[in-house]
Amino acid sequence: MKALIPVAGAGTRLRPHTYTQPKPLIPVAGKPIIAAIIEQLQEYGIEEFVFVIGYLGDKIQKYIEDSYPDLKKVFIYQEERLGLGHAIWLAQKEFMQEPEFLIMLGDTILDGNLKGIFSSKTTCLGVKKVEDPREFGVVVLDEDRYIRKVVEKPRIPKSNMAIVGIYKICEVPELIAALSYIIEHEVKTMDEFQLTDALMQMVRLGCKISVCPISNWFDCGKKEILLATNAMLLQRRDREEGTHYSFTNTIIIPPYALAKVAK
Repeated sequence: MKALIPVAGAGTRLRPHTYTQPKPLIPVAGKPIIAAIIEQLQEYGIEEFVFVIGYLGDKIQKYIEDSYPDLKKVFIYQEERLGLGHAIWLAQKEFMQEPEFLIMLGDTILDGNLKGIFSSKTTCLGVKKVEDPREFGVVVLDEDRYIRKVVEKPRIPKSNMAIVGIYKICEVPELIAALSYIIEHEVKTMDEFQLTDALMQMVRLGCKISVCPISNWFDCGKKEILLATNAMLLQRRDREEGTHYSFTNTIIIPPYALAKVAK
């Protein structure tokens, strides 16, 4: 299965950090966000990657090529930032012959079991209940637990179930047709072509789209969440790495640690 990772955004919510460094290369627990995404997807058997790059995209491409020289990868350049739906539409030649493929946003870290997404027989979106869904794409389910409605950042949410940034697409021709429809008919939300509008078009055409709950989701496009995610992952890594050495007259506060020098 191929994975499409859009990383063309300017990362305005993380400025001034993203004036010279693209958001996917911001480190979390010592590892760039994009590296965490690539390695997580590799654990689930993803072998081919398509990256849609834009703002400071040369830095992203160089990092991936240098860090993962053996990775099967393609880079698509999005000249104008016209939205997530437009980014995916630009890359359609790379997945149009695939029976299914995965989309994962390049600023999202998911923690937990993703088997539900990968094993789904229908197009499936990762979701999580949130306190304030107005900042996210939101889904409303029908009585059979399929998506009845998808709305991007609703002013008056009808649900608190937010889309977390991972999508398994099983109806590939239908997605491409839906993306082409919203672009040809200038269907925009907040002045951009949104993937949520294309998914809603698929629902109108009769596609059954399911959801899979994700236990932990970190939208690293926000400063406060980026910092909290960094702290959480460092604490977990400290616990998983086991016992650290202590030293006389020295206080070491986790997640920092010092190891003995080998003689």
